[in-house]
Amino acid sequence: MKKSMMLFASITLAGTVLVACGNDSENAANTANTANTANTENNSQEESTDSQSSDQSKEMSVDESATAKQVDAYKAITDELNKMKEDQEVDWDLVESTYTSDLKSAVNEIDNEFDQFITTGIQAGTSGELEENVARQMIDKGTQSYFYQKQKSLQQAVIDAKDADKNDEAMLHFEEIKLLVENVFVPTAEKRDSYYELEGESSIVENINSGLTAQEEALSSEEGMEDFAVAKQITDKSIYRSYYLASNSYAEKIEEAVNAGDSEELQIMQTEALGFYQAIKGSLAGGDEEAAAKLSELFDISNEPASIKADEVSNLFVKAFAGKIKGYHEKVAEMAEEGKITDSKEAAMEANVFLKAIEMPVTDAIGQEEADALYADATSWYEAIDNDNAEEANKLSEQILSELQSVVE
Repeated sequence: MKKSMMLFASITLAGTVLVACGNDSENAANTANTANTANTENNSQEESTDSQSSDQSKEMSVDESATAKQVDAYKAITDELNKMKEDQEVDWDLVESTYTSDLKSAVNEIDNEFDQFITTGIQAGTSGELEENVARQMIDKGTQSYFYQKQKSLQQAVIDAKDADKNDEAMLHFEEIKLLVENVFVPTAEKRDSYYELEGESSIVENINSGLTAQEEALSSEEGMEDFAVAKQITDKSIYRSYYLASNSYAEKIEEAVNAGDSEELQIMQTEALGFYQAIKGSLAGGDEEAAAKLSELFDISNEPASIKADEVSNLFVKAFAGKIKGYHEKVAEMAEEGKITDSKEAAMEANVFLKAIEMPVTDAIGQEEADALYADATSWYEAIDNDNAEEANKLSEQILSELQSVVE
């Protein structure tokens, strides 16, 4: 796929979410709970986030938080690993001891598969079983996958603290999210923006920061948690999109390198694709298990890089996203029939956010005009649900899923 064909259309992720939600505070109030009900997206392993008491959090600055210490450990590890770029010797004992003392336990609380991925990288780098740069990518991207899931648990921790009237604790957790965004997520998103030539309203970085700004404004208002619950989806799904596009871009780079006869960095790029994919593969499996499993198979470093084809990878991602979107549409119809209007609006918003995530391949497949019509239908679908117009919502849902199926095929 040419980069010029993969630019975002005019509707931004932030715009999609905010237009879809409008001023509906009732809709936003239950976002966190309904997202768990609607899809496995938010069913990631819950971390008992840095179990400081409320009194401790009042006295603690973000620089003293467990998150800050973990970010410092991550920086120390990556600084040491980056020595190999200058042909300097890496102190693998330092890498292992830093990970073991400052990150390993927390990573296991989120997902022991992340720990296995990182630990394998450390062991293989130490023993020389894998080329050093391959091991470096396993450690780096595995830790980034952990931080993405930690961000999700911190988002919920903010809401829980506010619900319990622990405002200082809520603000501390939000500052931890901002710390992760600045040090982990934005640097990755900047590379995706550069590769896909995303600027202005189409920029992933801009959408992440827009989400954070909206969240911070919500936290400062008296009845802002309804808006916070909505705005966190902008932040979270923009980061999600960054990891998806990272994996997708490496598939493109791998195929280009294979065609050019350049095999020097194939395994490194394949490991980067797999590492970024680790962060979101559990969620995607909830949409289409077969497509998600195939992506894991293709990216696995035991697989031959020459078998990775950019179009196949892109199509598998779209298929997985389409499965998630279809699942949300089905749940929305069920909830509406049961009179759960608030829940149905929440699920509809989630569906639209994921539809937005694949806007580039959708536009590439059906053209700008039809894509614009599809996203307009998605907004109208939400509005019909908001207005309790089941007949109109069902009609629009059928149109959206039919159009999406044509993309998958």
